[in-house]
Amino acid sequence: MTKVTQELMHSLVGEEVEVFSTQNEQLVGKLAISNVEDGRIDTDEFTSFCISLKGDPSNQLPQDNYLFKHSAFGEYPMFMSIYDQDKYQIVISRRRVQEVG
Repeated sequence: MTKVTQELMHSLVGEEVEVFSTQNEQLVGKLAISNVEDGRIDTDEFTSFCISLKGDPSNQLPQDNYLFKHSAFGEYPMFMSIYDQDKYQIVISRRRVQEVG
């Protein structure tokens, strides 16, 4: 499993990812990555980025944890929120790597 980074996800804008239920790994839909941008968290300790996705309004997915699959990163579990009929967002926040010494 490749780590999902802002740079990797930015390179995938316009491509679709498959979305699976984390309970039974059943395919629940496909979403297109529409935008990747810096998140609001940018401190000495943490950094973040946002992934915007677009889907089929007739197949709305509720806010939940999902398993996302794409050949560029394999499979990766992420929490996703819906904010419009066909628009979703994932926010990834990580602790910055601290240099020792």
